[in-house]
Amino acid sequence: MDDSDDSDFYGSPKTVSRLKSRVAAYNTPSYWSSQEARTKLITSRITPSESTSQSPLASGRLHNTYAHIPHAAYQLTESIPQFLARLPPATTNCRFGLEWIFIANPYLPPRPPSDHDRFMRAGRERLDLFKSFIDKTTAAYPNSPLVAKRHIAVARKETIEDLKQLAVECRETSGKWMLFPDVAFVNDTWKKVARAVANHQLGTAAKVATRMPAGYDDGHAEKKERLICIYTEDFTDKDDVARVLRRMKELELVKQGPGARQIYYKADAWTELGIYGENEWGIKASLYNSKEKFEYIKEVTGKRTF
Repeated sequence: MDDSDDSDFYGSPKTVSRLKSRVAAYNTPSYWSSQEARTKLITSRITPSESTSQSPLASGRLHNTYAHIPHAAYQLTESIPQFLARLPPATTNCRFGLEWIFIANPYLPPRPPSDHDRFMRAGRERLDLFKSFIDKTTAAYPNSPLVAKRHIAVARKETIEDLKQLAVECRETSGKWMLFPDVAFVNDTWKKVARAVANHQLGTAAKVATRMPAGYDDGHAEKKERLICIYTEDFTDKDDVARVLRRMKELELVKQGPGARQIYYKADAWTELGIYGENEWGIKASLYNSKEKFEYIKEVTGKRTF
């Protein structure tokens, strides 16, 4: 292969020169150091005794995000067994103000307020713009639906990235892993989740849906499964999202491997904007699933299972 062929394969001489400069500047020890740090984050198991040198209660560092709704949330004045006995999800009936039972990680400081109004206004405008693009592009290619589909796919990807960036700028970055245990097992599942959240071993907070009594909500019957959400602070922090999933696996809340039921992670920003399944924009309702996140953990830690 002569020089011209080599140039065609790797790019122009300018491109080749730039790539060689990047290779020369590449810091291998730095790369592996960063990989080691990510592995430690994902595999870490933080406990209150490890993260605090004195009683957080005595030092005034405990914080309860849900202190204002004692009728529906764990309070710092009660033990976890008392909380679980007071509000068992299997038998706690849904009513106004008690659609969910909440628990917050008491070892985390209050989050700074988000610019929710700006996010909702700008987010809806961005979705409206994309919907208009979908309609106009579809109309412009009546005989070439595949061409229209390709253009729309590119615009959809740009829309998603814009919404993510907007969420970061407006501090609307929380998200949650979603579990759907059978009603018969919801108390046991919630017990594991609540204890782990309270002990600083899982996410920032969690909630579980209450029981739908007969005749409530236009007569909708009680579902066979009950939703539990386990929150993380930042959906863009893939390592922390993976760490929480790994801890969920250790608690036997989720399984890994062939035939295992996948669970999904959704950004609260998507929920706020009404991005659910089968939406008019064709945007996936979830950001991650457990299968791909387990693959991510495997890639970072070098372990097939853990």
